Amino acid sequence: MAVIVRIPEALRPHVKGQDEVLAEGRTVGELVDDLENRFAGVQSWLCEAGGGFRPFVNVFVNRQEVREMGGLAAPVAAGDIVSILPAIRGGATRTRKVYLTFPQKLIKEPLIFRVGHEFNVVTNIRGASVSNNVGLVAIEIEGEADEIERAIKWFVEKGVKVEPLEEKE
Repeated sequence: MAVIVRIPEALRPHVKGQDEVLAEGRTVGELVDDLENRFAGVQSWLCEAGGGFRPFVNVFVNRQEVREMGGLAAPVAAGDIVSILPAIRGGATRTRKVYLTFPQKLIKEPLIFRVGHEFNVVTNIRGASVSNNVGLVAIEIEGEADEIERAIKWFVEKGVKVEPLEEKE
């Protein structure tokens, strides 16, 4: 049975820019599986590795929050509208722009992808130059100040040089 899934701006690049998609399933979990089968990467954006939705993702079935309906086991029916909304935290969101310098041994590691999944931040690559010896990336990191700091510390621990560009609230 087809269910309409409304896609937030941050997830649209994973679903070919669409703001709504049709998905098949009898539960929210089956809808997520269907989306993952058609648009690789959606599930890891929405769900924790151990199951359940990430803390910054809110999902509603016809205006009812799915965490109150059983999470991924929440039932859906034909004609339902499922809305995915990233959490908005009143005034605490910041954006930091930094230069990342990756040494040769880290150039092929998916560290920017991983930081977006291991921390409650959103990354946006603003520019990059990669050679065989070094990778230079200008990136925006958005989230709560403490999560941004944790993400930056993680980059440094991995061996990436981090230089500030600007910060805004």
